Amino acid sequence: MIAEEPTNLIDSDDLPIRVLVVDDHPIFRLGVCERIKAIGGRVALVGEASDGFAAHSSAAALRPNVILMDLLMPGISGVEATRNIKADFPEIHIIILSADDRTEDIKSAINAGASGYLLKSVTGAEMQEAIFKVVQGIPILSLDVTQGLLNSLTQPPATSSLLSRRELEILMMASVGASDKEIAKALSISKRDVESDIRTITQKLGASSRTEAITMAIRDKLIKSPKNY
Repeated sequence: MIAEEPTNLIDSDDLPIRVLVVDDHPIFRLGVCERIKAIGGRVALVGEASDGFAAHSSAAALRPNVILMDLLMPGISGVEATRNIKADFPEIHIIILSADDRTEDIKSAINAGASGYLLKSVTGAEMQEAIFKVVQGIPILSLDVTQGLLNSLTQPPATSSLLSRRELEILMMASVGASDKEIAKALSISKRDVESDIRTITQKLGASSRTEAITMAIRDKLIKSPKNY
């Protein structure tokens, strides 16, 4: 049953970010839990689950702010578990944590309501950053995942001719929360080049900020909404 009032909304910097870890491999699950405990501070591990069914019941009982969800599990997949949890508890942010970097699986997870998708090779620092970003409403993809999506894109349509291919790639990565440094690394260019390109993009679109440029680009279908990647 869906609770009438969400109990896990973060209204203060003093409240912990409650994290639930879901993975069917005990050793890997233990490792992720230890990483979460090591973060400390505002991040608190509140529980763990070994499959999609247990993930839903744990979400109902523990009301975490963030769930780190495996993709391939017995019973129901991480994608299906994500869809079910988001239907009943839309305020919970779910990050898929998987060894699978196939584009179709990434798209399925995001379409199911996942706020992010990280590969299991992610570092503790990257995991921490992802947790903080999703609770702020910023979708997050690991650099390897972002690069895979970039490689899967077809040539932009004629309507996007206002912006160059690289400018569109920068906007797409910015729309999923990538920093200038992360974008520069993914595209093998300097951080200064990224900053310059973003200024050019905002000028071309007549936008006043990066956020407005992303919003306008999505509206005009120059890039897809992050939920549709």
